[in-house]
Amino acid sequence: MAKRAKRDLKTQETQEASHESLRLHRYRSLVDTGIALTREKDISRILDIIIDRALEATGADAASIFLTENIKIDSVANTQAKYIPVLRFHRSTNRRNGKTYQNKILQLDKTSIAGWVAIEGHALRIDDCYNIEPSADFQFNHDVDRESGYLTVSMLAVPMMSSNSKIRGVLQIINKLRPGSSADLDHHKAMTKADVVPFSDEDEELMQAFASQASVAIENAKLTEDIENLFESFIRASVTAIESRDPSTSGHSDRVAVFTVEFARAVHQAEEGPYKGIEFTDAQMRELRYAALLHDFGKIGVRESVLSKQLKLYPHEMETILNRLETARAKQEMLTWKNKTEELIDLIENKKTSDSPRLHVANVVQKIDDFAKQLQQVRLSIVKANQPQVIAGDFDIISLMTWINQTSRELEQALLTPDEIVKLSLPKGTLTEAERKEIESHVTHSYHFLRQIAWTEDLGGVPDIAYSHHEKMDGSGYPRGLFAEHIPLQSKLMTIADIYDALTSMDRPYKPAVTPERAIDILHMEARGGKLDLDLLKIFVEAEVWRAALGMRSQKPSSAA
Repeated sequence: MAKRAKRDLKTQETQEASHESLRLHRYRSLVDTGIALTREKDISRILDIIIDRALEATGADAASIFLTENIKIDSVANTQAKYIPVLRFHRSTNRRNGKTYQNKILQLDKTSIAGWVAIEGHALRIDDCYNIEPSADFQFNHDVDRESGYLTVSMLAVPMMSSNSKIRGVLQIINKLRPGSSADLDHHKAMTKADVVPFSDEDEELMQAFASQASVAIENAKLTEDIENLFESFIRASVTAIESRDPSTSGHSDRVAVFTVEFARAVHQAEEGPYKGIEFTDAQMRELRYAALLHDFGKIGVRESVLSKQLKLYPHEMETILNRLETARAKQEMLTWKNKTEELIDLIENKKTSDSPRLHVANVVQKIDDFAKQLQQVRLSIVKANQPQVIAGDFDIISLMTWINQTSRELEQALLTPDEIVKLSLPKGTLTEAERKEIESHVTHSYHFLRQIAWTEDLGGVPDIAYSHHEKMDGSGYPRGLFAEHIPLQSKLMTIADIYDALTSMDRPYKPAVTPERAIDILHMEARGGKLDLDLLKIFVEAEVWRAALGMRSQKPSSAA
């Protein structure tokens, strides 16, 4: 009897030790899972961690995850959008076949196991999914097994509930394997019903703790994702606002962002030169992309008439000049008749003429016609001079201004004002010096705008990167006239990308587009002149960064210049 009691005591101690070891293992598993989830921000990775750790902790063969979400239902009546709650089946895994990633939507009601758990907010433990009472609110969908060839027996479904008691999803643990069974020892062997046992109270308690951790992790990751999506949508809306001011530059910000990010990737791969070994982190790439997308946002603070100025004179200025010329024609005609009339009266009274009156009239008409023809030529010359680029030989601007000045004195009426003369005398382009300064001020406007945004630490460089995208290596850029050593590398990349796109984008009212080959030539001239970084330009050309936004660009430029 004593020996038997001693043996029973030893057996009891062994069982207690085994039970304690299992509890310790589960506790460690829970702690390790919590640590792993707090380090992860990607929802997809979080779901993988949850499933893997749940299988390990419970000894189950399979698991699946559903997440709750609201989907938009389009209204036929074109009224306010309607949203309905659903369960989205994201993924499942089993030890026989591995992971399966899906994207199916399940109606959120009590007819399914996951739906019941999500609505009731309570865990559900089923010993045999093929033996559920017909009177139960929920039933197991046998089609799932038929489609997958899998056998679902026992199941533990627990809600993933957030701190504010909101259901984030449902974690299903399937088929707890009998310890030591053939299916438990060999995951390649087919599983039978005899290999499966029901889930225990401890399994439910542990999985509820898992689900709670998972819900917090998913909630945090979803919050981060929502903030990023919100910020991304703000960026997109900002770009739309920029380009709506000047439709002729549509797509410029997007293309510069694509070029610049691809340029940074090319720098990563540099095998020689001063930029060998330079790398940008994912966060720096995102920072660079945002800076490129928003580099022209300050144009929102530039007068639209200046921003989209197509000709040297504004339409109302040209209309004023044409009206002035017409007034001058009428005034000259009136003065010519008046002078001739006074002359004839004097001659007749003094009996000093024998010419026919018709001859005098003909002379007047001829003089008026000659002036009208000259004025028409002046009108055409002014229209030509108003173009952004005046072709040499079109007209003599000096002779034109000499005639205008002389005629203005004769008529005692200025045909052109000093301001109009300055604008029409521009050798190329449409902007006066004052207007050019106003356009250039967009960089400072961008900087002051971007500084108002509460950037996260990893995006803090966005304002400074955008602020320097018009600076040149030799200090000739704007607005601060920085020299090479003070210009951020990211800004140097953006400068090249910005110039290339401005040169090759579709024709604008004030300039024709150039071919990619010609654009590369111009960039090389700028680099040899000390304005651009020649080593970076070499990477840009050799890595064919200019192809990055293609679909928009189809020609291959020469790398030689």
